[in-house]
Amino acid sequence: MLRNTFWLVTGVSTGTIVLGVSLAWLTAVCDFPGRRFFTWALLLPLAMPTYVLAFVSLGLFDYAGPVQTWLRTWFGSSSWFPDIRAAGGVVTILTLALYPYVYLLSRNAFQTQGKRLIEAAETLGCSPCRAFFQVVLPMARPWIAGGALLVIMEALADFGAVSIFNYDTFTTAIYKAWFGFFSLSAAAQIASCLVLLVFFIIVAEQRMRSRMRFSESRQSAKSERIVLSLRWRWLAFGYASTVLSFAFLLPLLQLLRWSLNIFHQEFTSRYLALLGHSLFLGLTAALLI
Repeated sequence: MLRNTFWLVTGVSTGTIVLGVSLAWLTAVCDFPGRRFFTWALLLPLAMPTYVLAFVSLGLFDYAGPVQTWLRTWFGSSSWFPDIRAAGGVVTILTLALYPYVYLLSRNAFQTQGKRLIEAAETLGCSPCRAFFQVVLPMARPWIAGGALLVIMEALADFGAVSIFNYDTFTTAIYKAWFGFFSLSAAAQIASCLVLLVFFIIVAEQRMRSRMRFSESRQSAKSERIVLSLRWRWLAFGYASTVLSFAFLLPLLQLLRWSLNIFHQEFTSRYLALLGHSLFLGLTAALLI
């Protein structure tokens, strides 16, 4: 349980930082086709619950799913295809579902910095790549760390996705101890360990940046964007499109396909009531928050 939880948190936090920071930098500072669309569209995976994304991904990429069926039809075998039920599968699913937390906060940081930090570092002899890693990222660290902490707590608290993948973590152990073995004391002990783990992660992160000082320049938010070459423009477009497709568009299309197949037989007024309850709860929670 501890080993699985450690690899889950490590993999998901690393993946969300890589995706969130890179996409935030592209949409906040660079100019490429579709940038305005991706600015808000890359947040859409937050509307896809992790357990729904996990269920749809299994339906698409499992052995009996359409992807591997198509591969066997064309190539005769799909044994080389990665096993989505492995640890890498659940890490990938949670990364795609949770990266918007890092993306949203990091984008605000990069918008504040603008292009001027890169230019200032270049006047001191830094290459653009070196300036990004030695100047821009350290300045954005509080925002990145805040998003990563949200991701870590979401990953630790997730139950739906890990249970669908049969990947034992703290949350599945709490559930099994309580409802499987009817041991409330064991469930409480495991839950206490989970809370302590989150507490130590937060304290460690705070201590790591307790001596660091940050300042921001309000004037740089409206600075000019970095103009990418033609090749890099379309690479940026392809990268953002790929992430959005796997995190939101493909699962949405698969859900619509399944829904249309049974719409005429299964759809009743009960679904309208469920929709009304969801909208009421969502709007009420949004207003209170």
